[in-house]
Amino acid sequence: MAKVTGRVRDQLRQAASDADELVLTPVGMVPKSNVHIVPQGGKILHSASEVRLLDADGKVLHASALKKSSKPFFTAHNKTEPAVGPRNLQSATVLALAQVSSVSGFQSRWVLPPLPQVNSGQLLMYFSGLAPPSIDALIQPTLQYGVSAAGGGNFWSVASWFITSTQIFVTNVTQLPTGNQILDSFVVNEDQFLGTPTTHAWFTGFSFFQASQLNIQTVENFNVAIVALEISNAITLGNLPTGPTDVEQIFILDANSNSIFPIPWQFSEDTADGITINRIPNTISGDETLFFQY
Repeated sequence: MAKVTGRVRDQLRQAASDADELVLTPVGMVPKSNVHIVPQGGKILHSASEVRLLDADGKVLHASALKKSSKPFFTAHNKTEPAVGPRNLQSATVLALAQVSSVSGFQSRWVLPPLPQVNSGQLLMYFSGLAPPSIDALIQPTLQYGVSAAGGGNFWSVASWFITSTQIFVTNVTQLPTGNQILDSFVVNEDQFLGTPTTHAWFTGFSFFQASQLNIQTVENFNVAIVALEISNAITLGNLPTGPTDVEQIFILDANSNSIFPIPWQFSEDTADGITINRIPNTISGDETLFFQY
């Protein structure tokens, strides 16, 4: 048997320590060993009991058994209800959530916000994504400011996440230039290309940013649309962009590609800390606008 030297032992211990380090994700702090970077062209296969990560050639890079979570990642409090109380900006979520019968496409257009005036290590994550009815898994094309488990910095960037109860997958982040910019976010159903009725195929990301795009297969029907801002490690509202952040041209199409309008949003806000999400009245079918107000 080969002898393990002190130096090798220290390296093994350091590797184990690095793997157990907690890192920030859209669902809070998780062990680094549970976060997996998806190479460009990679694919995720998600079943009721297992999740697999494949590279562009179909080679399995990671496989893990899964347990169904009994607790959803997000819930919505109706906008008309009294505020539950102040949420610490160290960890706060403001969102609109809508469950519909089926989704063949969920698209939105983001106006790139200005950079926050104050930087103190905060992480801001905006997304328009999909979840199954249990909301214990998430498809999230995400606009990010700050550093997450995927990387980043004091700039805006984009990446796509797939989150399960135990494992998290994310593309590499793409840094965005400053200045006026429009971002088109999408989650598209591609079941017609599979030919397997018990499996659903999804393609997500941001248009024109190929590194952010991700293919996912699931056995569950992801039919809960979520538009959200997740805040971590903020201290004051100065850690957020100045002025409202608009999410425009929101379309949800059902399985027959019919536009769902009006979208049956439920809202969860943080009025005690001065953060809300609002719907702009619109009579145009299938073209809604939400905005975050700080």
